Amino acid sequence: MKIRTLLPPEHIFLKAGLEDKQAVLRFIADSFGGLGVVRNTDNVHKALKTREEMMSTGIGNGIGIPHALTPEAEDIAVLLISLAHPIPFDSLDGAPVDIVIALIVPQNETTLHLRTLAGISGLCKRPGFLEMVRQSRDSRLLWENIRNTEDG
Repeated sequence: MKIRTLLPPEHIFLKAGLEDKQAVLRFIADSFGGLGVVRNTDNVHKALKTREEMMSTGIGNGIGIPHALTPEAEDIAVLLISLAHPIPFDSLDGAPVDIVIALIVPQNETTLHLRTLAGISGLCKRPGFLEMVRQSRDSRLLWENIRNTEDG
């Protein structure tokens, strides 16, 4: 799965000044609302928090992948956020997070949910990808670089 097809440049937020995990989850919900992806941002925020309480989505290497199945989502949607400063995220490796790739998925689309998580994981494992995100200052250029990475 090509993540770029779910991640237009306007879904990329660079050097966001978010101070903690709760601020990140709120930012994700509000951004999906502002982009017209969902109507009820409070329900999305609650779904993200509930998922995070089950087990941290901090997967290591400075990456967090907050995600939720929710009836608020009519289609799958992805956000990429680089943080201005790493924040604690209860990650599996104990390291703080500075790259967040968030997704919401319609409630009954579990297969699509898993395929998308696998696609995000694969992209994050590509050589140079994480450093490219960390160094980026322009969301459109980053999107172009993601496209080139996926076309590899």
